Amino acid sequence: MFKKLFNSILDGVDKGLSSNNQEVENQQYSEPIYDSENEEVEEEEAFENHNNETEFDPETLHGTHYTEDEFFAEVDRRTDAWVKSEEEDGIVMGDREIKNIKYNYRRDVYREWTGADSDQMIRWEHVNSLKFSGTASMTSVIDETNNPLLEPIHGISLKDYAAICQKMAPGIDPNLIYAAMGIDEAIWGELNTLWPKRMQEDGSFTVTTLYGKYFMDGVTHPNLEALSPNHSEETKSNLEKLKNDRYFYEELVAARQAAYQYGLDGAQWIVDHYGISLGDFQAIAMEHMTEQQKNWNSDDINHYQNYQDEKLKEYSAKFAAEQGGNVADDVEF
Repeated sequence: MFKKLFNSILDGVDKGLSSNNQEVENQQYSEPIYDSENEEVEEEEAFENHNNETEFDPETLHGTHYTEDEFFAEVDRRTDAWVKSEEEDGIVMGDREIKNIKYNYRRDVYREWTGADSDQMIRWEHVNSLKFSGTASMTSVIDETNNPLLEPIHGISLKDYAAICQKMAPGIDPNLIYAAMGIDEAIWGELNTLWPKRMQEDGSFTVTTLYGKYFMDGVTHPNLEALSPNHSEETKSNLEKLKNDRYFYEELVAARQAAYQYGLDGAQWIVDHYGISLGDFQAIAMEHMTEQQKNWNSDDINHYQNYQDEKLKEYSAKFAAEQGGNVADDVEF
């Protein structure tokens, strides 16, 4: 049950991430050719001198030398001018095409007005993903008190639910948790059905992303603080290493993936060899994912991905050897 839940959560976060970096599906639109008699470019030129000395707002990552209203007004101006020029040529544009044009101009204006490189632009998109695309990311989601999907269920809030799952993941006796929270197995069954259902219904991924954030932050509840898993010293050391050593983390991700590819339970393989439960592993995975979004660096991402790919080959060879080799190993051409 937890394996499916955590995989769906991470899938939701990944979708939120990919929605901010998606390739525009339709035609890529270039800068429109403005009629010099009707379109002015003085405002654009006025920002050029900021390109090499931009100061960024720490919350929005916009440049501090302009307001967000000015920014969106410029994006709308360029979008409207392009749509108008197409209409004058007899081309009627659909909502999806206009959305793609605005997506491109939003990026264009940001880079022009701030001098940002592509990594800075992606960090900016992550921080503003709810505003731009209506999709939450780990760096943009906020606890919306007026969101009906976040209303407590049987008096258990999303944060409480995350705290319960946090305790159940490493194998603490569920009955001890039920008693501490004043619920029973039947109530838990409803909670564990209705909260995931809300995650599935939430097109913005706010519920899923908030759950992941709570879980990653190690959220707890006063009634649950006395309950803790009996980790061995070796497991504690492995958990600390998984959290602080990115290479170790990427290696275990590769090992788990290779195990699944060879018909093994990858999560159980991690437990057997390192004592790290699926819940603990996924909580730390969320931390690495969030750090990556906050400090997006293409070179680092490619570096770690290449390392993971190398380890995947190593562990695939290991599991293949343990199973007597791959099926095609004895085939001669």
